[in-house]
Order: sequence, then structure tokens, then C-alpha cells
Amino acid sequence: MKISFTFFGIILFSLIFYLSFSYLTISIAASESFYVSPQGNDGNPGTEEKPWKTIQHAADTLQPGQTVYIHQGLYHESVATVHSGNETQGPITFTNYPGEKPVIDGDGVKDANTGFTIYQSFINISGLQIKNWDDHGIWIESAGYIEISECLISQVTCGIGLVDGTHHFVLNGVEAYEFILYGFDASPAGGNDCHHGTFNNCIAHSGQDPDQNVDGFALGHGTQHDFELNHCLAYEVFDGFDISAHNTTLNGCEAHHCWNSGYKIWEDQVKLVNCLSYRNQSANVELDWNNKPKTVTLQNCTLVGADTFNIWINNGSDSLQMYNTILADGKNIGLAFEDKNATNYQGDYNIFHNSNPDRVIAVGYEDEFSMDQTQSGAWTAYSGQDQHSLVIDSLSQLFIDAINNDFHLNGDSLAIDYGTNQGAPGVDFDENSRPQGTGIDIGAYEYY
Repeated sequence: MKISFTFFGIILFSLIFYLSFSYLTISIAASESFYVSPQGNDGNPGTEEKPWKTIQHAADTLQPGQTVYIHQGLYHESVATVHSGNETQGPITFTNYPGEKPVIDGDGVKDANTGFTIYQSFINISGLQIKNWDDHGIWIESAGYIEISECLISQVTCGIGLVDGTHHFVLNGVEAYEFILYGFDASPAGGNDCHHGTFNNCIAHSGQDPDQNVDGFALGHGTQHDFELNHCLAYEVFDGFDISAHNTTLNGCEAHHCWNSGYKIWEDQVKLVNCLSYRNQSANVELDWNNKPKTVTLQNCTLVGADTFNIWINNGSDSLQMYNTILADGKNIGLAFEDKNATNYQGDYNIFHNSNPDRVIAVGYEDEFSMDQTQSGAWTAYSGQDQHSLVIDSLSQLFIDAINNDFHLNGDSLAIDYGTNQGAPGVDFDENSRPQGTGIDIGAYEYY
């Protein structure tokens, strides 16, 4: 009997040890998630029941693959990353607690000027509001594989700045507004070019100082390269999209009511596809002078109602390739060449309309073509281009409601089925497939 009890004791001890070890293993695995709350304490273990108090304590603590969930409330602190995630274990993630809206607020913070600073790689941020900072909402320096999603940045000098070789970053659904200098900027500050960045459904609007060159998206300033902007929006800023990074594509982007230009292009190999630009003060699209030859492509774009130029080509060495694009309702000049030279232009299957009927196209401000002259073929004879392009007399021949900025095609639009397949995208601005009828429609929208 004594042996039996001893044996039973050994079995029971082993079972308790096994269960304890298993529980410990499960607890360690579950500790990939941590929590922060304004009511927490940094001396706590960071669990959901006992959260930390500051986001910075989370940044000091988190390791690759770990996530901190941030509860709703005001966090009067500046946050800087300390550790990097990695490709194997995963990123370090800072995110809002589901359904809640935490705010990183610079009001009253005396020892810092930026809300969130990222110096490390493989970092994800989502669901945060960042406001009231004298410098940047988010500053990203010498980092890679960064993802920022569904964040709101406001009342700052600058929204998001990416510098010194930051690369392979993605911004999803980020909105910046009430900024003084720019909403989004990528620059070679620090000496290294930023590259391979993607902006999806980002918005920049309501710049705070019209006397400043306050841009919505400012990407470039050097030899930076390989950016993609998808369905981004800019309005009530100086330039909506100021692009001086080569090999950049803007898909389905929109700029309107900008104080200068909707799209200002400084670099080579920049493409605008399915883009809208309307009611901008200087130009809807501007190919700017920097004494460097470049090629810009407009494909299936709709440009309406600029005060001065629908398109302004500032440099005779800048090449414009334009197909399936609508230039309409220009208050002064529709297509303007600053130099007396149009050999840098290739285009066809476009539609021209101008509120000033005498200046649909101007070359060097000397050779000018009215709507009647353009329609009669004088521009084609002069340039060798636009052999199949149209001239229309009224916006009612194109759009559903141009007065209220609805540039979808109406059922009788002359743009329907009249475009070329050459370079035409497979979808339109609304992501509807092209073509819907027997041919490609001209402009950013396909009629359906």
C-alpha cells in the first residue's frame, strides 16, 4: 500500500508540473498582445486587465511580432520607436483598441514637437488620431517596411514626413488636414533617397496658410523614385500633388479647389491614369520648369475649369503624352506651351472644350488656336497630333452635372466608346471595368 501511495504521489506531482508548464507556455504565447489605457500604470504587466499607462512604455517594451492595443483617451506624450520588427517574427504594431479612438495630443507637451517618430523598420501603426504638434504628426527616418493605416492627423505644421532613405512603406486611408506646410512629404533630407512607397486612399486638405507653399502630397526633391498613389485626394492646399520623384504613377487620384495647381510634375516617367483635376486656380496639370527633360503621361483623365491653364507645359524639353483625356471649361487657356514649340507633345483621342473659345491651345502665346480652328483641323496640321480628337461646344455634351462637379458621362456624351485602346486602363475612376460598351470611353469615367 505504501508503494502504491508513493507511486500515486509521483503521478500526481508529474501531472501538476505538466499542467503548470503547459499554462506557462500558453501564457507566454498569449503575451504577444499588450494594452495601454489612460487609467493604467506602467508598473503593470500590460495585460487587458492591468494595462500600461503610456504608449512610450509600450514602445520601450515591444519586441518583433508583438502588438499593443491602445484604449480611447488623450495621451499627452510624444512616442518614439525603440525596437524593430523583422520579416520572420513580424512587425511591431501600435493600434487602437477595436471600436475606440485614442488621441496622441501635443497640447501641453513641452519636451517634444512631433507626435510619433519612427526610427526602426517593420513598424505598423493604425487607428490613431494625432494632433496639436508644432512639427510633424508622424516622422519616419531611415526606416523600411512601414505601414500606417486609418490614422487622422491634424493641427500640425506637417502631417507625415518620410526622410533619409525610408523605403517600402504603405499608407492606407490616412487623412491629414489643418497643416501649415504639407500633408505628406517624402524627401532626401539626411542624404538618402526615399523609394518604393504606396499611398492608398489618403487625403490631404485644408492647409492653414495660403501664403505658404502648403502642398497636399509633396514627393520628391531629388532622385527619389518608385511611388504609387491610388485614389488619393487633395483640396484646399497650394499644390494638390507636387511630384518630383521619377517613376511615379497616380491612379484614380483627385485634386480640386487648390490655390495653385492640382498636379505639379517635376520629374521624368510620371503617369496620371484615371485622374480628376478641377476648379484649381493656376493649372489643373503643370509640367514645371526645372531645366530637366521629362516625360509625363496623361491617360483617361478629366481636367475641368482651371482659372488659368488646364495643362501648362513650362519647359520645351518636357514631353507630354496624352490620350483619352478631356480638357474642358478652361477659363483662359486649355493646353498651354510656354515655349514656342509643340514637338514635345504626342496625343490623340482627346476632347477639347474651353470657356474662352479663342484660346483652346496656345504655343508660346503667339501661335494660338480657337475652338473653331481646332475643330477645323488647324491644330492637327500644325502639330501632327490629335487626328481623332474632338472639339465640343457645351459641357452638356459630356457630363451629367458639371456645375456641381459630377463628371460622370451622361447617356448622350460624345466621349462614350470614342477612345483608343492604346494604354487604356482596365478599370475607370470608380473601379468599373473598361470597356462597358463597344469601345473605350474618353475621360476618367466609363459610362455604364
